[in-house]
Amino acid sequence: MQLSLEQARYRSDHGELRGQSHDIEKSCAAIIAKFSAHNLKEQSAITLADRTDSKFLLPVRVLPRFLGALNSDYTILEESGHRIFTYENTYFDTPAWDFYLQHQNGKLNRHKFRLRRYHETNISYFEKKFKTNKDRTVKERVNCADAQSNSVVVAEDIVKPSLYVNYRRVTLWNHAANERLTLDYDLRYQRPEKTKMTGLDGLLIAELKRHGNASDSPFVKAAKHYGFSPKKFSKYCTGVCLTDNGSLKNNRFKSTLTEIKKASAL
Repeated sequence: MQLSLEQARYRSDHGELRGQSHDIEKSCAAIIAKFSAHNLKEQSAITLADRTDSKFLLPVRVLPRFLGALNSDYTILEESGHRIFTYENTYFDTPAWDFYLQHQNGKLNRHKFRLRRYHETNISYFEKKFKTNKDRTVKERVNCADAQSNSVVVAEDIVKPSLYVNYRRVTLWNHAANERLTLDYDLRYQRPEKTKMTGLDGLLIAELKRHGNASDSPFVKAAKHYGFSPKKFSKYCTGVCLTDNGSLKNNRFKSTLTEIKKASAL
């Protein structure tokens, strides 16, 4: 089928989720300014479309500490004068929540579909993520500006917008190890049909993306030094659980929700 992107409405809906920046950014400003920078063109030249992901759930208050520890090993993404970016993701699912339930039921070789807009640069992509049975993530995406008639083919299933996920991100790049580290915080969730917003303002999600083993990563070494280890985490499935009224099965994600509470309370 073809899906209309409806970008005007999409921007309006995400605009309701974010009114101001997170307080932690005041503590990070001086540290972020010290990083050497790279731009989107340089970052895009190094593709990590087929990769291994390692995720860490941390209290957001440790963000300044980690940025300070990583300054000499990573450069920071800077584009259009910004070093912190707002990500606006709209996820799509079937009316029966088949993509969510694939993950919940432990199905391997599963898909997720989303429309992503980078607020500061006003660039949008439609993305398909495929999680293989080898625990690798394969991502395909289409620039919405290039999509004919502002539509893209997504699946044979009938799908619709299922969840808005909005957050702030700092992106670091280790040139020597060819790894990208994203630091996401101030997550905000909302279902399209609801007005109530649910947030995770005390959580920091660090995600390391690289082709090979991550044991020699400067970030992994720093995380281990401070007592943090990788965790399973899905922004989409977590958001579905947090905005659900109890109608969807969620036993696979209960331990993740407990980990989120522990990390946010540290």
